[in-house]
Amino acid sequence: MFIMNTRLSNDDLLKLIEILTPKIKKSLGNTKLQDQEDLQQEIKLKILESREKLQNLKPQDFEGFLAQFIQSKNDIIDFGK
Repeated sequence: MFIMNTRLSNDDLLKLIEILTPKIKKSLGNTKLQDQEDLQQEIKLKILESREKLQNLKPQDFEGFLAQFIQSKNDIIDFGK
């Protein structure tokens, strides 16, 4: 199975798409037949794009998380005034 804290290799990504293909096809069963192939391609493209976005994300350190959390709490308190 895939581990989320490691980068997916191209082979792993192709395996993931292969695993998801039956679900994608089943989900497209209610669409027009002539649109199904295009939509299937679009979904697979979105999977590829999502991989790129996720791999470019940098994890936030604890201090940054804490500052963001405190700020969000302050925003809620300020909003209530």
